[in-house]
Amino acid sequence: MRPFLIGLAGHSGAGKSTLAEHLERQGGVKRFRFDAYYKDRSECPTLDGRPHWDLPESLHLAEAAAALRELKEGNDILLPVYSRKEDRRTGSVLFRPAPVLFVEGLMLFSTDEIRRTLDLKLWLEVPEEVALARRLERQPNYDVEYHRRVALPAARQFVVPYRESAHAVIDGTRSIAEVANETDRIIRKYMGA
Repeated sequence: MRPFLIGLAGHSGAGKSTLAEHLERQGGVKRFRFDAYYKDRSECPTLDGRPHWDLPESLHLAEAAAALRELKEGNDILLPVYSRKEDRRTGSVLFRPAPVLFVEGLMLFSTDEIRRTLDLKLWLEVPEEVALARRLERQPNYDVEYHRRVALPAARQFVVPYRESAHAVIDGTRSIAEVANETDRIIRKYMGA
């Protein structure tokens, strides 16, 4: 059986990882972390001498696309293990396909090839202010000036335009249970269940 690939994109702080973890714990989907394909700090584009993590060029997109194609064919892959603390890959793990793979990531919809590989594309919608507040909850030392000057304009240019490619938009401001229930309903509808 070929896996059904579901993609979830949205602003940083929208709740993509929270939703993916919740759905995986509930059972029925296996989470695929698109963030595993970030480049090492030394390979990442820079701005004012700092790594610019908010560009499509900060990820190994061709490698990620190849991995998703392999999974869609039912093949195992070696998934990179990426340390955000060290800003580099620290190894890899065997990743086996499952009937439903839930792929989540900020730049997930940024290439045609990846968008075509996904069977269902979902967008988790939250206002920019809510996304920033959530980011500050998980990263209290997050540089708000960097966010306003660099990350947010990059998201508006490289992430938000792809909202239109989603099959469905989910209101991410509700409780995780409500968001998960709506996501489950959408998935079942698109899978014909």
